Amino acid sequence: MGNHQKKQISLLICLYISIILPLYANDFLFTSINTSHGLSDNQIRYILQLPDGRMVFTTNGNINLYDGIHFSYLHRTDKNVYPLKQYDGFYRIYQSGDSLLWVKDYHKLMGINLYKEEYIRDLESYFQNKNIPEPIENLFADCAGHIWILTDHKLQELQTGIHITLSPNDARQLQDLNTENDSLYLFYNTGEVDCYDMTSRKRLYSAAAYAETEQQYFARTSLVVKAPNSFYQLRNGYKGGLFCFNTCQRTWKKILEENYALNTLIITPDNQKAYITCVHGFWILDLTKEKLQYIPILETKNGQRLSTEISTIFQDRQGGLWIGTLNRGLLYYHPSMHKLTQINRNNFPVAPEKDIAVESFAEDNKGMIYLKEHTHIYRLSTEKDGTRTLISEHNSSIPAEVKKKFNRGTETAFFKGKTYTALCTDTRGWTWAGTADGLELFIPDEQTPRIFYRENGLSNNFVQGIIEDDHNDIWVTTSNGISRIHINQKNKEPYFTNFNQQDGALEGEYLTKAVFKASDGTLYFGGIDGFNIFNPDNESITPELPYSPVFTCLRLYGKKIKLPQASPYTKEIELGYNQNFLTFEFSALNYINSERTYYRYQLEGIDKNWMNVFTSKPGNTTAGNGMLQASYTNLPPGEYTFKVMASDTPLQWNGKITVIKLTIHAPWWKTTTAYTIYLLILLFITVGSIRLYICWTRKKIERRHKEEILLLRIRNLIEQCNNYEAEQKARLEKNGTATSTCFENDKQPDHPKTTNTESAFLARAIEQVEKNMHVIGYSVEQLSRDLCMERTGLYRKLVNLLDQSPSLFIRNIRLQRAAQLLTENELSIAEIAERTGFSSSSYLSKCFQEMYGCRPSEYARKTKKST
Repeated sequence: MGNHQKKQISLLICLYISIILPLYANDFLFTSINTSHGLSDNQIRYILQLPDGRMVFTTNGNINLYDGIHFSYLHRTDKNVYPLKQYDGFYRIYQSGDSLLWVKDYHKLMGINLYKEEYIRDLESYFQNKNIPEPIENLFADCAGHIWILTDHKLQELQTGIHITLSPNDARQLQDLNTENDSLYLFYNTGEVDCYDMTSRKRLYSAAAYAETEQQYFARTSLVVKAPNSFYQLRNGYKGGLFCFNTCQRTWKKILEENYALNTLIITPDNQKAYITCVHGFWILDLTKEKLQYIPILETKNGQRLSTEISTIFQDRQGGLWIGTLNRGLLYYHPSMHKLTQINRNNFPVAPEKDIAVESFAEDNKGMIYLKEHTHIYRLSTEKDGTRTLISEHNSSIPAEVKKKFNRGTETAFFKGKTYTALCTDTRGWTWAGTADGLELFIPDEQTPRIFYRENGLSNNFVQGIIEDDHNDIWVTTSNGISRIHINQKNKEPYFTNFNQQDGALEGEYLTKAVFKASDGTLYFGGIDGFNIFNPDNESITPELPYSPVFTCLRLYGKKIKLPQASPYTKEIELGYNQNFLTFEFSALNYINSERTYYRYQLEGIDKNWMNVFTSKPGNTTAGNGMLQASYTNLPPGEYTFKVMASDTPLQWNGKITVIKLTIHAPWWKTTTAYTIYLLILLFITVGSIRLYICWTRKKIERRHKEEILLLRIRNLIEQCNNYEAEQKARLEKNGTATSTCFENDKQPDHPKTTNTESAFLARAIEQVEKNMHVIGYSVEQLSRDLCMERTGLYRKLVNLLDQSPSLFIRNIRLQRAAQLLTENELSIAEIAERTGFSSSSYLSKCFQEMYGCRPSEYARKTKKST
């Protein structure tokens, strides 16, 4: 196309714009989103919405993921680019499943894994793993999200493996494809479409959109969008055209043809409209009536009018329209936005440098609305088509009733001895009183007034005006926005809905008492640089939030941590015992007005009930911009379930719930395994202790039994020795001989020789011990010397005779003597210890208790009682 021809086209476009501007300039009012809001750059190339509701915006430099509050970016390098030699078209993005994006650009192909939020590094290996070893010539996606790969004259569906073999002699270039039922439609650069049966894999028919002579005009690029029983195709070359192919009739129809490029085509989900973007503005096609409408100028909420190239357009699942421009970023429109009609300073016939301050309103007997602005009075004229015009009125032409109403509005607001900025007694008998710091509510049955601040839901603390509408809702104008207060009929609690600049509220503050309700119920709010008009009866209903809240971030001790999967795809989180100071961040994807979002959340196991928060309240668990921040500190180990809901009204909670499973592992010393080991150890110690106690008790009983037997044997031996000595003495006296010992080798009929020898030995041993009874420390060595024996021999002798060691033999004789002295009850225990050779009374008591099972003092008392 030559420069002269381009100039002519531009001139015609500008002329066309100037003609239709008054007709369509106000159909849309857009909100601008650009680099100042976080967009990576303002050159938008493509728009897409993910299944979870997040938006994808691709720009010249980056891919932007948008959750309604924050932008995040996916960066690529040259290593992420796969060569796509046969693709000569525009920038395209295909979505496969819920986590895979395919980006197709001029001779380039890239893949994105949203689970990891990163590009696929080696696409060649990726395709080889999918059993596609040949170089890829092109990639397509059908309306069902199935990916088709074009190799050397072979078309293959990536998931199911269905393949169609194309003719090697076909010189046409495949530009796009789509499916319907069991048919595959291939769109070529010649304007032809070939229909294949995917079951038999045979071509059924071919149809051309235009004659062969027109192929040069539309041969370069193609974009196909599915509609019921038809396909709409956008084609570009030297011209731009929109065509429709009817799959039932197998016929083509040309809908639009222009001498400039048509960039993007979308069809709304209800299949009622199609949007086509171009070098200036966009076209709207009514699919039912086949009627075209051209929107060349885009108007923003701040009064800007843009005539720019629109590179792409998209309608989200909430009904919002996203427009991507060539160099001005994003524009967003939703029918329920800008609820308040704004009349700003541009509508006032005054000098640009003069301040505008709408102070009051009035209505005459005919229903005409007047407003006072400083010393000027204007009449608001409304035409049949809804166009509003301000007409300056002279003082003489103003009706008398209007002047009275203006004067009545200057009265001082005085209530209960206090002056207020505004007063209103509603139909319930409640009195609402505005102050410079909060809103007071006086209810007749309550002694003290309630006070509402910004943290309670008020738009701003400085209250300027208060008025009640015909639905018994209270409207409060402030220094920043408007609040509507709805009283719940069940619990009589107030609920706040705030209107900010997104809803058409004034950027400047509202003026004191500049509120008015007309006879038809329409409300008027005056302020700096204009006023607002709102009729509650005509309020458009904001659609419910169609998406469940998206998990955007997890913070540990205030720092963002990286999860194994990207946050929106994370359903389960496992943390250590010392990772228990957490903050969950969520976005409700409220693109219409993120600041007017209500959340409720609950951490099962910690929160007994749902926690309700409002994003515009400062100092709570929201960041003040529509994002939820729910923090928990020092969570004990365990399993939890975190649930989140979002709504645009606190009176209705019927949206989807986002659920995240949270596990905080216990430290190793508090795990089930550790407690099992602890139990086993305790059981082992208990059983071991019991066994030791039983063994010790048994040995003690056996030892005591042996000692008792030993004592009995000693007593028997002593008695035998005494009897033997007495008999010997009596015999010698009778025979006239005397002896002092009972150890002669006389023959005794009652005692064998061995017994007498043992008895003589024991008697001598007992005699030596008793002779040295008072010697402290009388040892086994001394006893063996006194008996003229070696120590080892003495040990073997006593063990064989008494099963007792020499030391225990000495100690038992001493204890027996101590027991005898205790029965006499004449000496103290210390004296007895000294006489029996014990080093101390405590040592005597210890040994005595081991032998007799009681202390010496107890033994003495028992013996005394028995006697």
